[in-house]
Amino acid sequence: MIDDDAESQNNELDSLAAEIVHAYEELHLLYELGEVLTSDLSVSQVTDLIVGKILHALNAGAAELGLASSSEPVRVTRTGVDNAGPDHRLTTTLRSAGEIVGKISLARPPHDEPFSSADGKLLDAVGTLAANAIRNAQLMQELRSNEAHLRAVLDNVAEGIITVEDSHRIASFNPAAERIFGHAAADVIGHDVRLFLDSLRPGETIGRRSGGQVFPADLSVGEMRLDAQHLLIFSVRDISLRKRAEAALEHQALHDALTDLPNRVLLHDRLQQAIRAAERNRSSVALLVMDLDRFKEVNDTFGHHTGDLLLEQLGQRLGSVLRSSDTIARLGGDEFAVLLPTATFEDARLIADRLLQVLEEPFVLGSLQLEIDASIGIALSPDHGQDADTLLRRADVAMYVAKRNNTGHALYTADQDEHSPMRLAMVGELRRAIDQNELSLHFQPKVDLETGEVTCAEALVRWDHPRHGMLGPDIFIPIAEQTGLIRPLARWVLDAALRQCNRWRRDGLDLSVAVNLSMRNLHDPEVVDMIRQLLLRWGIPASRLVIEITESSLMADAARAMDVLGRLRAMGVSVSIDDFGTGYSSLAYLKRLPVDELKIDKSFMAHIASDDNDAAIVRSTIGLAHDLGLSVVAEGIEDQQTLEFLAKLGCDVAQGYFISRPLPVVALGDWLASAHWHPRYAHAA
Repeated sequence: MIDDDAESQNNELDSLAAEIVHAYEELHLLYELGEVLTSDLSVSQVTDLIVGKILHALNAGAAELGLASSSEPVRVTRTGVDNAGPDHRLTTTLRSAGEIVGKISLARPPHDEPFSSADGKLLDAVGTLAANAIRNAQLMQELRSNEAHLRAVLDNVAEGIITVEDSHRIASFNPAAERIFGHAAADVIGHDVRLFLDSLRPGETIGRRSGGQVFPADLSVGEMRLDAQHLLIFSVRDISLRKRAEAALEHQALHDALTDLPNRVLLHDRLQQAIRAAERNRSSVALLVMDLDRFKEVNDTFGHHTGDLLLEQLGQRLGSVLRSSDTIARLGGDEFAVLLPTATFEDARLIADRLLQVLEEPFVLGSLQLEIDASIGIALSPDHGQDADTLLRRADVAMYVAKRNNTGHALYTADQDEHSPMRLAMVGELRRAIDQNELSLHFQPKVDLETGEVTCAEALVRWDHPRHGMLGPDIFIPIAEQTGLIRPLARWVLDAALRQCNRWRRDGLDLSVAVNLSMRNLHDPEVVDMIRQLLLRWGIPASRLVIEITESSLMADAARAMDVLGRLRAMGVSVSIDDFGTGYSSLAYLKRLPVDELKIDKSFMAHIASDDNDAAIVRSTIGLAHDLGLSVVAEGIEDQQTLEFLAKLGCDVAQGYFISRPLPVVALGDWLASAHWHPRYAHAA
C-alpha cells in the first residue's frame, strides 16, 4: 500500500515536472517570437526564424509553414519523415486580427514519442504571435516597396516637388526642383521656401534661381500629415517656354504678319481707350485712314512678292514720322491707319502732310524704283464720333473723298457720306453681279500630307468687274457685309460650290468642297436651313461640305457661333476654323466649340523652318488640335522645305501656292490630270 502511494506521488511529480517544462518552453518560445515581432526583418527571414524556433522547441523532425499570400511553403526537415501518423503530426492556423496569414504543420518520425496535448496547446499558443510577426513583416515590406516607388516617382517627375513645414522651412527638395531652381537639395533644406517663390498661393508666381534669376512658375499646393507633422507639398513647373509661346501667339494675334504693325483688332482696342481718355481729359483724338493709289497695278504688274516688299518699307517709313505714343496699324491690303491719342485737327493735318511727304521718295525694290501716292481721311473724336467703329467708318469716308478729289487728305464732314460715288456705285454693281450670275469661283486644292491625295478644294469667289478687272473677295466682301448683300452673296457661293461638287461626283471625282462664311452669315438665323436646302438640291452628302469660319468671327459672338456650328455639325457638315492663330481667342476655348479642323494661318508658314517661335507655335497648335481630336490644315505653303517640315510635325493637310494657286474649274481639272498630287476618285456614286 505504501509502495502504491509512493508510485502515485512519483507519477504526479513527473506530470507536474513535464507541465513546468512545457510552461517554461512556452514562455521561452513566446519571448523569442516577441523579439521576431519587433524586428526589422524581411518576410522570408521572419518565416525562417519562426519555423526554426518552433521546430526546436517542440523537438519536431519536420516543419512546414505555408503563407496565404504565397504558393511556396517554407519547409525545414531534420530527419527524413515521409508520412507521419495522426499522433505524430500537429497543425495550427495562423491568424492575425481575424485574417488568415497561413498555416504551420509539425511532424515527428514514427519511432519518436507522439505529440502530447501540451505540445498542441503550445503550438496554438504561439500561433497568434507568429501570425502577428509575419503580418508585421509583410506590412513593413509593402511600406518599403511603396516608399521606394514613391521615391522613384518623386526623383523622376518633371515637376519640382518641395515639402514644406508649417514654419515655411523646406523639408525635402526633389531632383526636378534642383534642376528648376539651380540649387542642390542639401543647400536649401531648412531654408525658408519664400526665398525661392514670390507667392505661396496656387497659380502663376515668380520663381528665383541661384544667382537671382527669375522665371515664371506654375504652383500647385497640397498637404499631408506624416505622424504628427503637418507638411505642405508644393509642385512647381517652369512655364517659361509656355509664356514665350503665348506671348508670341498674342503678338501674332494683334499684329500684321507682313509689316509687324498693329492690326485692326489692336488698333480698335487702342482707339477705344484713347476715346475714353479724351472724354476724361476733355481733349480730342485724331484718326487717320490711308489708302494707297494704284497699288493693285503693282501687284498685277510685278507680282504679290514685290507688293509685299513695298508694304514692308512703307510701314517703316510711316512709323518714322510718328511719336512713341502714336499708333500706326495695317488694316489690311494697302490700307493703313494712324491713331493720334491727343491731337487737334491742325496736329492731324500736319501729320497727314508728313506722311504724304515720306511717300514722295521712290521705293527701291531690288532693281525696281516705284513711286506711290496715297489718300488720307481724317476724323476726330468727339466731333465725328464717340466710339471706335464710328470713327473708323467716318475716317474711311473722308479718305474716299480725298481720293476722289485728289487732294491728298480730307477732314470728315457730315455731308460727305452721300458723296461716296465709288462705294455707292460698287454696291449697286455687286447686287447686279449676284443677281445676274456674273461672279465666278476659283478652287484651291488641299492635299493629305500622308497619302498625297487631293481630298478637298476651297471655293474662292471672284468678281470680274467691268472697270476694275478681276477683284478678290477682300475687296467686295466688306462692302457686302456693310450693305446687307452678304446673305445673297453667301447663297450664291454655296450654290455654285455645291453644283460644282455635284459635277465632280458625276465624273467620279470624290472631292469635298470648302466654303467660307463671314461673321454676318453666322448671325443669319436662316443660314442653317439655307445650307440644308442646297445640299438636298444638289444631292451632296453633308460630310462633303466644309464650312470655314475665321477665328475672329467665332469669338465676336461665341454663344451664337456655337449654336449655328452645333446645328451644322448635327447635319454632318464639317466645320473648320480659318486663319487660326491670328484672332483673339483662348486655346482652351477650342474644346467647347463644335469644330473638326484648324487651319493654321499662313503668317506662321513663311519662316517656320528657321524661326523657333513660329515653329513652337505651329508644333503646339498641331499637338493641341490632335489632343482635341481635330485635324490640322496648314495654308500659305510656298516651298518644299516648309511642306516637309510640316509633315515631320504631324500636320494633316497642306494648302498653298507651292501646291497650287486658286484655279478656275477647267484649269483645276487640267492640274489634277497632270500634277503629281493625285485626286481621290470615288469607287461608288
